[in-house]
Amino acid sequence: MTATLTPLPGLAVLRATGDQATDLLQAQLTQGLAGLPADAARPAALCSPQGRMLADFTVWPDAAGGWALALDATLADAMVRRLRMFILRLKCSVADASAERPCWGLLLRGGALPAALPWRSLPPPWTLQRADGLCAIRLPDAPGVQRVLLVAEDDAGRAAAAALQHALPAADDWELQAVRAGVPRLVDATSGQFVPQMVNFELLGGIDFKKGCYPGQEVVARTEYRGSVKRRARRVVGAVPMHAGDALYHDADPAQPCGMVINAAAAGDGWEALAEIKSALLDQPGTLRLREAGGAALRVTDLPYALPD
Repeated sequence: MTATLTPLPGLAVLRATGDQATDLLQAQLTQGLAGLPADAARPAALCSPQGRMLADFTVWPDAAGGWALALDATLADAMVRRLRMFILRLKCSVADASAERPCWGLLLRGGALPAALPWRSLPPPWTLQRADGLCAIRLPDAPGVQRVLLVAEDDAGRAAAAALQHALPAADDWELQAVRAGVPRLVDATSGQFVPQMVNFELLGGIDFKKGCYPGQEVVARTEYRGSVKRRARRVVGAVPMHAGDALYHDADPAQPCGMVINAAAAGDGWEALAEIKSALLDQPGTLRLREAGGAALRVTDLPYALPD
């Protein structure tokens, strides 16, 4: 098996600790955490009252108790402040633990796991396993590539990760494989722009429609049950650089933007992106354009999962 291990300094980890940390997150996130197994991880979002995603997280039970939440580092400070607003009299706290919980991206292609890893097999997506102070969270795969988030949870884990870095080469395609997996990652430029279904978040298991209320829950539920998802995340490819927050236009309606880039990465001589797009325009004659009407042409291509009709 070919394996690469890449440091992820652009990823932050928050910790919610205390007797009522679960109560806090249960009331604020789109994901239900009460009763979550100790070996499970989940995608989750924190929304505005208008149902717009302010941040997305990978959430899992922390080894030292409470919960760990990985998110883009550009949103960490704002999300700590926002979660603290709702603590009130709850017996819990929220803090940025990025310095104590550094992250690496492990990509695996074919065959048996490398001997340098402390595991002989990988769990299914959205589950985790621990060894040598490292937490390995299996994320949704990209085509032909298994994706694992490694988090060092103590000094032993940081030492184990350092040894793995000597044993495994680094790579520059972690963000590209996230795009190919169809997994959105919000940053400061895209915070507050999307209802979760616009970025296919419910298809990834990021919304628990049976849990209690949370900010924006009414909008998210109404969008789901009325079948009014008119914009979806698609994978697009082009020849020029794309960046989160870039506007998209379509020849069929060039007077106004029809979408926005969510996350993007270089791919060989070109670029690939996950982009939110007005679905109806894709059935119209014309070309998708980057940043302006008449801008660089983009092509819509496949995701590894099906979108609802």
